[in-house]
Amino acid sequence: MTSPEWFVSAIDNSPEHHYVDVEGANIHYSLWGDSSKPGLFFVHGYSANSNWWDFIAPHFLDDFCVVAVDLSGNGDSDHRQNYSQELYAKELKAVCEDRQWNSTTFIAHSMGGSISLKATSFFPEIFTQLILLDSIVVVPPDKARSMGKSMIRADFYYETLNSAVESFRLIPPQPCRNDYILEHIAKNSFKETNDGWLLKSDGKMMKTYQSSDLTDILMSPECPVYLVYGLMSQIFPAELVEYTKYVGNLPDERVVGVPGTMHHLFIDDPLRVVEELKKILGVV
Repeated sequence: MTSPEWFVSAIDNSPEHHYVDVEGANIHYSLWGDSSKPGLFFVHGYSANSNWWDFIAPHFLDDFCVVAVDLSGNGDSDHRQNYSQELYAKELKAVCEDRQWNSTTFIAHSMGGSISLKATSFFPEIFTQLILLDSIVVVPPDKARSMGKSMIRADFYYETLNSAVESFRLIPPQPCRNDYILEHIAKNSFKETNDGWLLKSDGKMMKTYQSSDLTDILMSPECPVYLVYGLMSQIFPAELVEYTKYVGNLPDERVVGVPGTMHHLFIDDPLRVVEELKKILGVV
């Protein structure tokens, strides 16, 4: 499949790789750009990793030094016996400390958004602002339900990387018109083991993952919060957007719907999402 020039140029801009220890787990993060510039911090969603930002991060290097973390249980970071929003908050804090950033802007997708919002209550000082990407952080009481058990995955081994890549699917499922992006993500989502190729993410993470209601935090946020979502998102209907705006008292100028995109909006239309993020960041 043919990749457009902008994509090839972006992924050719290879990051540095760094590690920090957080409560016994080695946490990997990628670093792009000039360390003397202000920071920009990307946080992936469930069962994802820092490589999901390989084609996004380089677009911001004129103005920022960019990092993207592998939360424990994902990517090239260690797995844990137990996972929680508090532990993930400590991982975000540790990366900031490793970069010597007093505060920075966080851009967080999906489950990464709820993790980051919770982290604002533990370490408010590291957040200049938080941009949520199609991230459900609150739901009406009558709609609340646990997703944990349905997200537990058994380990499955593939004989070759090609067969593993062919099996790769987005969660939640959705069509992907940019196959070259999905292929790049898939190739960086598996690791080779003695038994074959295995997804890097911990399929049992949700067995122990501890989270909490974020309503009070969103009602009185420690930093400005923005919401960028897919207008065709299969998990973020209009009524949930309105509820999020209501709870967070988010003005219209802090809420952006991206036409023609679903939950994985920066895969569906990466350049449009970059454009909208740059507007929020004031670097257009």
